[in-house]
Amino acid sequence: MIQELPSLLSAGQPRYLILAQALVEAITAGRYPLNSLLPTEHELCKQFNVSRHTVREAIRRLNELGLISKQQGVGTRVKATQAASRYVQASEGISDLHQYVRDVRMELEAPEELNADEELAELLECKPGQAWMMARGLRHREGDSAPLARTLVYVPRAYGAALEAFGDGRTPIYELLQKRFGVQVAEVRQTISAINLDAGQARALQVEVGSPGLHIVRKYVGSNDELLEVAVNVHPGERFSYSITQRLTWQGTNGE
Repeated sequence: MIQELPSLLSAGQPRYLILAQALVEAITAGRYPLNSLLPTEHELCKQFNVSRHTVREAIRRLNELGLISKQQGVGTRVKATQAASRYVQASEGISDLHQYVRDVRMELEAPEELNADEELAELLECKPGQAWMMARGLRHREGDSAPLARTLVYVPRAYGAALEAFGDGRTPIYELLQKRFGVQVAEVRQTISAINLDAGQARALQVEVGSPGLHIVRKYVGSNDELLEVAVNVHPGERFSYSITQRLTWQGTNGE
């Protein structure tokens, strides 16, 4: 018998998130006990009348929450009945940045103009003295009181109006750049490094000084190689993980 998805479907949420929520509720309610196996992909597709892609994305979410583990030849096993509090940003492409923005709200302070010194010019790939707009902010996941990240955002002074129009924190700045100025991001370059949080970072993120953290720099580049935006994010290690999936395409030999 086909089981109905929760009514959140009418709120416009993606089907895989609604399915993930239904499975989380089933696990926490004990319908799938600890160490038991979830139904197969085929069974879940039939049970909820959804596509295999929807099921796979929902299972990926449960894995990110630390609720399940997948074992080759065995199936998907329940390994916890309560979701971990850590946020996992999964990335398979630029579209996953949209999901991150939907999950996490950013509050930006009023932007300020600055001229890049030598150190900042290296980060922004510009000449010292070039004018940029910069805004400080904090990112919060819905329902959490402690910040998920401290962020510094830089855009060229000519595009400063995009920061002023940031509004509710739900629209990516690179989208605002496109809407306001007609410039489009063609590439996102990302650098991730491990750090120990200094006093200012620890205070903003409400953790102890010296705690482990992730330092993530994203550079949004236009089709003409113009650097449109630089975002510097510092995350507390205890509340954030980054998961990357890269799909390989193998080409046969001898023309196959």
